[in-house]
Amino acid sequence: MAGDQDTSGASSAVYGRAGQPRVALPPRGTVIGLCWSGKEGAGNRIVAAKVALEPERARLTRLWRPFSDAPGRRDVREQFAPWLAEELRWAEGKLVVGVDYALSLAETHLRQLGLLRQALKGPGALGKALEQRFLTEAADFTEGGARLRAELGRDRLRVTDHYRAELHAPTSARTHRRTFFGLVTLARASAAVPPWDPPGPGLPTVVEVRPHHVARTLCGVGPHRDDAHDGSSRATTRAAILRALRAAARLEFDLELAAPIVEDAEGDHLDAVLAAVGAGAAWAQGFGGVPANVPRCEGWIHSIPEEPWRER
Repeated sequence: MAGDQDTSGASSAVYGRAGQPRVALPPRGTVIGLCWSGKEGAGNRIVAAKVALEPERARLTRLWRPFSDAPGRRDVREQFAPWLAEELRWAEGKLVVGVDYALSLAETHLRQLGLLRQALKGPGALGKALEQRFLTEAADFTEGGARLRAELGRDRLRVTDHYRAELHAPTSARTHRRTFFGLVTLARASAAVPPWDPPGPGLPTVVEVRPHHVARTLCGVGPHRDDAHDGSSRATTRAAILRALRAAARLEFDLELAAPIVEDAEGDHLDAVLAAVGAGAAWAQGFGGVPANVPRCEGWIHSIPEEPWRER
């Protein structure tokens, strides 16, 4: 019987193990990941990571704060559309941008606000409606986001938030400012946003991603930001995630770019890189795979394939 047989330590140690994870990226194009912020002075906080896609590899070519010259939120809102158009020009028309904030609200909240029709059209129409309703000349983005949260009351997760094990609803105390500011900013840009729109020629594609989901699905890690409460550093975790990205997605990067990623205690630089990889993986899958029960008005959090270590 199998239970009576003496198995060696080597064979039993590898029993049931799968191979190394693999994440497919498109052979050509450019993908940018954005670690967003809705706080005052957001331009000093937003981080972008640019990845150039090539047939045999992906290269992290730039890691920067694209709106630091004018960090005010109104300035960022004015600069975002021209910045996106310029990045599309440099990408020669093949650009996907992954943003780490919610591109819609829960269907119940949309009905409560009377904005379901706008949400069905996409984040641009929803953002414009939110701006007209909650952002006046006398109000700023902090006040507008607070008014939105106060009117909605109880937090509600979207169906896609449940699928991705997202803990925070789009309008929770932790996320409502970035959701409101992100939607209002995106309303002024011309872009295709799956699953509302199919990618089109001459337009950048913008998708919603969650960096922590990419990291957890890829290598099973938890938080990678330093913990201010106990003073613990998670630099080794950030370095391990980078190594996993290099092995799984064939992501190449110089040490000059790796250093700020590992040393960033807030984890924003790594979040931008993870957002870029998640958006690139969704691009390789044709932005498909959205479950049939996800309401169109709520959108979808794109990511790498589940269980990327399984053979395909």
